[in-house]
Amino acid sequence: MRISLSARLIITFLSISVLSIIVVGNYSYFEAKDALIDRTLEQLISIRVEKENRVIDFFNQRTNDISNISNHIDAKTIFKELNNLNNNRFSGLFDRYLLGYLRASKCYKRILFISPESKITIYDLRDDTLINTDKSKVKTNYDSYFNGVENKEAIIINESLIDPENYSIEIGLRMYNSLGTLQGTMFLEISYQQIDQIMFENREYNGLGKTGETYIVGKDHLMRSSSRFQTDAIFKTSVKTMAVENSINNISEPNIIKDYRGVNVFSSYKKSTIGGLNWIFIAEIDKSEAMTSINSLQNNIIYLSFIVSLLLLGIVAVLSVNITAPIRKLQAATELIYKGEYGKTIKINARNEIGDLINAFNKMSVQLKEQTERIEFEQVKRMSSVISGQEAERQRLSRELHDGLAQHILSIKLRLEHALSVQGNKRKQLISETKELFSETIKEIRDISNNLTPAVLNQYGLIKAIQNLSNNINNDSKLEFNFVHNTSCDSYGKKIDAYIYRIIQEALNNTIKHSKASLFSVNITEVENNINIKISDNGTGFDQKNKTLKNGNGLVNIKERVSLLSGNLTINSQEGTTLTITIPI
Repeated sequence: MRISLSARLIITFLSISVLSIIVVGNYSYFEAKDALIDRTLEQLISIRVEKENRVIDFFNQRTNDISNISNHIDAKTIFKELNNLNNNRFSGLFDRYLLGYLRASKCYKRILFISPESKITIYDLRDDTLINTDKSKVKTNYDSYFNGVENKEAIIINESLIDPENYSIEIGLRMYNSLGTLQGTMFLEISYQQIDQIMFENREYNGLGKTGETYIVGKDHLMRSSSRFQTDAIFKTSVKTMAVENSINNISEPNIIKDYRGVNVFSSYKKSTIGGLNWIFIAEIDKSEAMTSINSLQNNIIYLSFIVSLLLLGIVAVLSVNITAPIRKLQAATELIYKGEYGKTIKINARNEIGDLINAFNKMSVQLKEQTERIEFEQVKRMSSVISGQEAERQRLSRELHDGLAQHILSIKLRLEHALSVQGNKRKQLISETKELFSETIKEIRDISNNLTPAVLNQYGLIKAIQNLSNNINNDSKLEFNFVHNTSCDSYGKKIDAYIYRIIQEALNNTIKHSKASLFSVNITEVENNINIKISDNGTGFDQKNKTLKNGNGLVNIKERVSLLSGNLTINSQEGTTLTITIPI
């Protein structure tokens, strides 16, 4: 199927443009996408680290609280008095300022004192109630918190879960008297709501949008803070995700994973050891929300690419039409030249390669017209020269027949008639004279025949014919004919032999008639499958600017015959006349 140049240009330019748009658009999209992913993960890391630091600061403060309390009270006295404590005396035993501080912080639920005798005294800060009990009646094994801890001043943070509704965090230390004897253990029970207040934020403008959240997971895969998507999640929602598993294995690498809901999220996670808690801090946001802006960018790139492609299509169509319009004009003008209408030109002002091409075409068209006219003129001239030559040859032949042959025949006729009228010696004399006239007539006929077509040319070839012509000229005229040849054969075929012979004969006639020369030379050689002919005389030469002489019948006939043999002719007439002819064999 033929496709026009205009259509090819449109398809090519549009394809390149659309491909460029696709490449640039995809590059921009993926660069922006990678940047958004990196920025989102960095933001999640920042939020997670900030939440983790706040929780750590919270527990550092609680550690300072219990340490200050331990330093402020006398362990020996307080545990001695706790054995005889009743509900009305605890506020007097424990400094009022410290109780006020603990209540004001709103972090603590209860204070626990555990004596070496396994007696437990629990003071509830929320309602000022006091409970005395022993270890056997409490589900939490508080003594196990300090298993393997050799440092006497160590502060332990641990969590206890009696049931999902009764979850608390205890921070405790062992208390000694001045002699270093263990008097008992004190625990401050912390409300989990305090941790939840730090971790849980259900607001859109907290840096996590509508679907982001931060939460804590314990080593048992259960949540330790509230969920944005599930109510009452603490110690009830199991989180068995890649974030938890990687954190347990001490791998902390932000990634795109599925969260506890099975939703694809951007996730930042890390295990943090606070006392003995071994919590995992996680910050996540739904991938769909995080990628909203890049999806919008993708849609914008598609729409923009479509619009730009349409604009490019229009621009490319206009450009292709402008580019191909001169070519279509050139095609139409070429078809006119093919039909023989030469001289047609195209008017266009284009300073580019197409303009150069059209200018060259215009020059070619004009030159073709000029050459055609010149060829037609030359053909007319050649035809005229041929006709003139034929007519001159007929006139020459007529003169030779009339002035020579006819006179001889008439003389023979008269002598024969006279011989019939006489007798004796006179008749014998007339018959003898008639015989001589017959001989001369035969010679005249041979000369005329040789001038028309030399018999020696047909019988012995070109070289012998020229040699014979040279001998005749040297014998019958004052002109010296010098013939030299270096050839591999005497004949090149009837056509080539006849044409070369006529060329030399024509040049010889011109020399005899016009040059006043005393020497006429012909040199024939063979070089690389070419016949090289050099014809020269020592005559007066002629002015090649003189059109009458330059276009005379003799030279025209020579040029015509050289052209018919596909040869080349050069003329030098500065000192005498020299014709240099090259004819392919």
